[in-house]
Amino acid sequence: MQTKPKSSALTNQNQERLDKCKRSSITALQLELFNEGVVSRSLLDAVPNPLLIINEQWQVVYANPAVRELIDKDGGKPLLGLSEGEAFHCVHARHNLQDAGKHECCRICVVAKVLSLSLKGKASSEDCRLNCELTGTASNLDLRVWATPLEFHGERFSILSLVDISDKYKREMLENICFHDLLNTLSSIKGFLSIMKDGDFEDQDEICALLERTTQNSIDEIIAMRMLEQATHDELEVKTEPLETLDFMEVMLKTVQRHQAAEGKKIQLSESNSRDFNADPLLLRRVLSNMLINALEATPDGGTVTLGCKADHAVLRFWVHNDQLISKQIRKQIFKRSVSNKGHGRGNGTYSIKHLSELLGGEAYFTSTDSDGTVFSLLLRLDN
Repeated sequence: MQTKPKSSALTNQNQERLDKCKRSSITALQLELFNEGVVSRSLLDAVPNPLLIINEQWQVVYANPAVRELIDKDGGKPLLGLSEGEAFHCVHARHNLQDAGKHECCRICVVAKVLSLSLKGKASSEDCRLNCELTGTASNLDLRVWATPLEFHGERFSILSLVDISDKYKREMLENICFHDLLNTLSSIKGFLSIMKDGDFEDQDEICALLERTTQNSIDEIIAMRMLEQATHDELEVKTEPLETLDFMEVMLKTVQRHQAAEGKKIQLSESNSRDFNADPLLLRRVLSNMLINALEATPDGGTVTLGCKADHAVLRFWVHNDQLISKQIRKQIFKRSVSNKGHGRGNGTYSIKHLSELLGGEAYFTSTDSDGTVFSLLLRLDN
């Protein structure tokens, strides 16, 4: 998880460091200091957690065997002399090696932040998520990072110590997604009950049918907790059923209209394609529900949220639109855990959109511009 630096001053200082950073070769002395000394090398190699030593040019001068286990098990790539981004196969460093460290995301990178502080003499630690390309495929590393200053033989270094916390985050993600979605469903039930209590409805049978369906959804959400736990261990069996686009979207709208986030706002169905398709209804409902509720929460009173669907011969695209613009800072990290316009600890809805879309065999993405507002989309292949 990449977190935003606590002050703009630190961000600017970090960017100045990145702009000034030039590639330089590791001196023979630095190599000797950390790689030739029998005692020091044995001690460093014995540390069970990944540990690197970084010089003032932000180059790796030492990496213990645990680093290889984490990022390069085949041992095919020399790490010494690489920047910290290259060593971790960071996508922003790997895609533009000549300007490594100058990508916009480097300005908010937690590893860059703690290293910058450490090389200035201040120890610090934070949790982060690194977007990497390991063994040629996209991967994420969830790490707790400690950076400790070190002055050795008149030179300044940083000791970078890492702990893989992927399992911890998987458990937290599972809990947060499930409780987030269950809360959304229960909020809709509360809305239906309020209508019945006030007597402000025309079709009692329809309200009761929707209430029954939404209650069943709550049961499904609880069942889904076990399903998502299976997914984190690659044991999930996706259960597809024949569905139809318009029927599915109409039920979604009627359910979400009673959510508290929809009060004072309009939800409408765009003119859309009617298409039969196969998908897991529970997963699809969770994705579209999160898209709709996130859009409603971002929309002011009197605003409109639109749900639509477009199909061609090979691809089905569900989309949700609202008129609001997502800030540039949030756009860069929108599908990461706990990243949200709504404050710290939020953002599980957008993260679950991406995660659950992948379980559906699909892809989630978004666009956000001043002229067109924000559109979240789910692409499904019709041959699934």
